[in-house]
Amino acid sequence: MTNTHVFQAEETVAGYDHKTIVHGVSLTLPSNRISVIIGANACGKSTLLNTLARLIKPTSGQITLDGKQISQIPPKQLARVLGLLPQSPIVPEGISVADLVGRGRFPHQSLIGGWSKKDYEAVAEAMEIMKITELANQHIDELSGGQRQRVWIAMALAQQTDILFLDEPTTFLDITYQVEILDLLTDLNRKHGTTIVMVLHDINLSARYADYIFALRAGRLVAEGKPSEVITSSLIKDVFGMDCAVIDDPVSGSPLIVPKGRYHVNKDEQSRPKTADDLLLSTI
Repeated sequence: MTNTHVFQAEETVAGYDHKTIVHGVSLTLPSNRISVIIGANACGKSTLLNTLARLIKPTSGQITLDGKQISQIPPKQLARVLGLLPQSPIVPEGISVADLVGRGRFPHQSLIGGWSKKDYEAVAEAMEIMKITELANQHIDELSGGQRQRVWIAMALAQQTDILFLDEPTTFLDITYQVEILDLLTDLNRKHGTTIVMVLHDINLSARYADYIFALRAGRLVAEGKPSEVITSSLIKDVFGMDCAVIDDPVSGSPLIVPKGRYHVNKDEQSRPKTADDLLLSTI
């Protein structure tokens, strides 16, 4: 199992081009667990994740790893503990699967040293975990979307970090690949104790796979806790502006969101007694 770390953000404020997107977020990541950040589009999920990963410098507040500000940790040293799979990474032209996965070993290599036995073993293990060993010699641009996403995750796994951030790892994948990717990440967490933090759009998959959920609204952390504590109809209304019912997932037992639309109501509501106004309107 990987090491346990204390990763915290305190009153963190961050954004782009002089525009504040993340407003005073304070949190502690549950170590050796899977956490998911949820929220409506443009609420600051990716900005928060990138700030936690030191891709964005906060304008105020601080982010610490084991009590030390991450801004003071040398990049290679940080990269041995914290890995990041960003949203829509750029594929190097003409690169093979094995070569791309191998780039995850960069933080562990010196300028004068070559590949070690441990490097080769780490790449082989990452490819085996993500079930892409047979694709080792293929070029990335020959792969399907699902296969390509598994290669990117394998590169992050080859880095062998104790903490792994993933920004929308299931975006643009059909439901089969989404479940497969999330199952494989759960395998990684349960086998190695890797602390995983993801941004996901699908609330139901978030509730099913997360041990802990952080809910953002307009760049502010408005709720956090276990899915059973956080995923309620009032929270979904507050964060997403959507009316819904929350029931138990018949497969996992986790909260399951059932959206309400203007054209779909339950039978009880359809059969409720009509008011005088309803009867009047029906005659017009």
